[in-house]
Amino acid sequence: MRKNWKSYPKTNKKLLLNFCLIVTNRDFSRRITIMETLRKVKNALIYLMGVVLIFATPSCTSDGLNGLLGADEQVKYAPALQEIIDDQECCFMEYGVKNAVEGRANKISRESAVLVHVQQSSGRFRGTGTYFKYRGHHIVVTAAHIWAESPPTILTSGALIEAPHEEVIGKLVYWDPYVDIAILRIPSLESRKAAKFVRDPQYAVGETVVYSGFPGQNSLLTFVGELAGDGYGTDLAMHSLAWGGSSGSGVFDIDGRFVGVVSSIMVGRGFFGPQLVGSIVYVAPANLIDMQYLRQNLQKLKEKKNARF
Repeated sequence: MRKNWKSYPKTNKKLLLNFCLIVTNRDFSRRITIMETLRKVKNALIYLMGVVLIFATPSCTSDGLNGLLGADEQVKYAPALQEIIDDQECCFMEYGVKNAVEGRANKISRESAVLVHVQQSSGRFRGTGTYFKYRGHHIVVTAAHIWAESPPTILTSGALIEAPHEEVIGKLVYWDPYVDIAILRIPSLESRKAAKFVRDPQYAVGETVVYSGFPGQNSLLTFVGELAGDGYGTDLAMHSLAWGGSSGSGVFDIDGRFVGVVSSIMVGRGFFGPQLVGSIVYVAPANLIDMQYLRQNLQKLKEKKNARF
């Protein structure tokens, strides 16, 4: 005979309710797990579709965009297409970030950065330089150790200076291997904005600084750091990041004044021998540039510019 609910003892009622609650919670957990799994599968499918579209869509160029439209549509939407091409951020963008640079020092640092290529007997060496305007001259300041394989000759040796849309040859007018600063005189660059050659009058521990360079195979990257104190020899120590290709990058304070040139990184003692400490960057101070020697060489090069070889 089927028992009525009221006929169950109180203890049995409580056990039955607990059992129902457990079963209900277990079923609810299963339901949540299934829904969670479906959601993950859905996200994975969306991601996969996105990857397929990226590789299937033509490149962000006028040819690529026009390839999506017929001839009549190309004429109709020509102004809109041109606006997309002008504003696009997925193609070449003049050394990286376009119209999105915050801070005076960041802007100066990025707009004046150039690549420096030096040909040596064993191959071409590459570093970063900073484009300045000084007393009617256009100069690039970089690191002297780019010529480390064989010492250069002042007013004779040169380097290839690469900007986003142009390449020029610079003549060496200053080379100090001890401080690790070199300066080249170059023609004016249209695709770069020359920084003012104003040196930071004093250096303070904890001072915020900025530099832009081309480490490794990267496009232009901008780093923020702090002056940490004295380094080895004449160098300043900066707490930041740097690696191969950063050499020669111009370091600026937050007011856009020239602090110095990225020279090297720290080598510390490790368990298996020396190891690089990329967070301690050494900076050759701009205040150690012999300005009288630089002006003399700029004048000599000016007088020599019409000489034939």
